[in-house]
Amino acid sequence: MKGPLMEGLWLFILIGAFAVIAGLAQTNVIYLLIGARSLIGLAGYLVMQIGLWFTENKWDEDGSTAWLEAAQGDKTQTPEELEAKFDGEAGAAKTVQVVPTDAATAKTEQVVIPQDKLKAAFPVPIGFLVGWWLWGISYIFPLDGTTNVNPTGFGIAACIISFFVSFVASIPMADAVMHRKDSQKKGLSLLFLLGWIALGFMSACDVTHQIGSTLDDLTRAYIFMLCMLGPVTIIYSQKILFGARKMGTKWEESGKPNFHPIVYNMGGPLFVWGWFYLWLGSCGLPGVASELNIYPDFGKPYIPLFLNIRTLISFTFGCAMVPVVRFLDYSHDEDGPWCGENSEGKVFGKWWLGTDGTYFGLFLESPWPFIISWVMYGFSAFWTFDNKLAFSPRALVLLMNCLAQGIDAGILIQSNLYAGNMKGKQIFSLPFVILFVGLAINVGFGWGWIALALSFPGAILIILGQKTVFGARKRGDYTMKNNGKANPYGEVRVYSWGEVFFMMGWILICWGEALPPK
Repeated sequence: MKGPLMEGLWLFILIGAFAVIAGLAQTNVIYLLIGARSLIGLAGYLVMQIGLWFTENKWDEDGSTAWLEAAQGDKTQTPEELEAKFDGEAGAAKTVQVVPTDAATAKTEQVVIPQDKLKAAFPVPIGFLVGWWLWGISYIFPLDGTTNVNPTGFGIAACIISFFVSFVASIPMADAVMHRKDSQKKGLSLLFLLGWIALGFMSACDVTHQIGSTLDDLTRAYIFMLCMLGPVTIIYSQKILFGARKMGTKWEESGKPNFHPIVYNMGGPLFVWGWFYLWLGSCGLPGVASELNIYPDFGKPYIPLFLNIRTLISFTFGCAMVPVVRFLDYSHDEDGPWCGENSEGKVFGKWWLGTDGTYFGLFLESPWPFIISWVMYGFSAFWTFDNKLAFSPRALVLLMNCLAQGIDAGILIQSNLYAGNMKGKQIFSLPFVILFVGLAINVGFGWGWIALALSFPGAILIILGQKTVFGARKRGDYTMKNNGKANPYGEVRVYSWGEVFFMMGWILICWGEALPPK
């Protein structure tokens, strides 16, 4: 069975589509002014993400646990063991009753989840609602970072739509999912989709209306692209997550948890990227930066995103680490055969290979896409603001740092992971952390060390993301400590923070690298 390739490719499609339009536009920078609109919008997104991930993780874990208790299953078994037990012929008849109080319509399936446990597993998503409300409120403030309340008609509409979407996607949607009300779910999903499309459109109209006639058509086009592709990507991420999670698509279709959860899916990263696009599109101020002074003084703090080759290479190959790492770890999590398998305990017998290509092909499951991405990310340091190649000792050091990081993480750590050698993984994990600290400092040199505010948190999030996901995946730290045994089902978390932190970290450190030195 081939792995879902499109999930990984979608990120490159998004970056490429934006790069083509932005590269032809008259503007060459997006200034994100640090003020009421951008900060309230960012706070809204973060609160919403935290609230959503808490609620969805609780439903996944408590809901599946309640089902297993009713079915006399054991969550300490591996996902494969539970899948064989409940999704094989013996388990095919075990579906679920979720409305036992209605005797007239009660179903007669074997497994019954008590109603109190069902409701307790799906609490009201307070954080999700508050986050959406904050995001909506951000539209009443202007792009210039001030607190002047003078919203456009489009901004008022976007605010109202945000409150509407927050309601549609929370309480009634939770009820439809929890009780498997197919018609209600479809109706709400349609409203959710239309709400998102309307929000993206109104966001773009709000921005272009505030800026006025100073924009060329292609600049307007990339604003609309950011504001529309952001919501599309968020919707796509939800579809991916529902297919990968424990209590998603499988639950709605069959009344049983998914005993084949996929931790290494692109749902979480694309959710983050979609909001990044929407935030940038609805809060950014397009402009034209001069080669003589690429960091002008606006009298207020801001972060520029230059639309040049340096930024394109940095984001394309830096953020490529997310889907590229997923190719490797997805295969390993699904127990893809290791090409270096041997009975002699050799770790680096076939260091140039990974798993056997069952899911994404031999090349994508090898360390080479990872190493290439690291080298190309380092190569971005040689590009100047005005799209010229220029040698500097700092750029060379950064490139060497990236090459070392690619070899350390892609070959030395990964090979020890495949071999189940925890000691070897720990040995090479120390250089991994040291190299990332060095990278953050080097990248932070940009813009007179101001870029350090992006690169250092980015490096921390990337390291934290990898550490977190290794505890939540099927075959990570637990497997290495338990003679190759897969992680128990109850410890496998699709709504882990690992991949979310990983994507956030790469956005920050890529943005930092996109800021050339003064």
